Amino acid sequence: MQDKVVIVTGGSSGLGRATAEIMISEGARVVLADVDHDAGQAISDAIGADFVVTDVSDPAAVDLLVSSTQQRFGRLDVMCNNAGVFTGMPLLETSDADLDRLISVNFKGVFYGTRAAGRVVTAQGFGAIINTASNGGHSPTEGMAVYSGTKGAVVAMSKSCAMELAPKGVRVNTISPGTMLSGMVPNTPGIIEMLNSLQPIGYAANPSQMAAAILFLASDEASYVTGHDLIVDGGATAGRPAVRTTA
Repeated sequence: MQDKVVIVTGGSSGLGRATAEIMISEGARVVLADVDHDAGQAISDAIGADFVVTDVSDPAAVDLLVSSTQQRFGRLDVMCNNAGVFTGMPLLETSDADLDRLISVNFKGVFYGTRAAGRVVTAQGFGAIINTASNGGHSPTEGMAVYSGTKGAVVAMSKSCAMELAPKGVRVNTISPGTMLSGMVPNTPGIIEMLNSLQPIGYAANPSQMAAAILFLASDEASYVTGHDLIVDGGATAGRPAVRTTA
């Protein structure tokens, strides 16, 4: 990733921060975007990234993020549309406001980032876009209808964009992470033990393990990979566990 220009949205914590860190460690010039100005600026200062405060649910803000990055560096190599929000609630208790918030950030925000970056990278004739979905888009969890729906939509939208942009030299892929010990998960022993027990691999992931997958999709080593959804979930969606009886 030496000297490549990378934008990472939702970069102040969790997977976004881990992605920014691994990109910088590989020599990239990173623009970190987040709606939280104080946290985003602090993280950017700490890891050596540039920071642009951005609400991804605002298309004008996303357009400005991408255009200002291109103007500053003269190019854009990788767009990581990672910003997202999580809310789990029963269907019958989901308000219109809850629905709008998740769609605005988790789906529209990714779409806006893909569109804005797409305009730049297609004009260049090269570039990669990686969108963060979730294994919940493949194997939904009860009580997470809207969240799972937005993540499934990200996968489908990204595949369509991959087909459209491939002839123009641009790759579009998604990563579908499983359970991570990040800002979305309460850091309490009981919760962590429960989450560990649900993973066939035996533990919930660290965000850096997911960031390594994003790094691959962004790199030249993945030059023939587009329209792919890379599930990184320790086997959680691989299949059903065996039913065992004591008889």
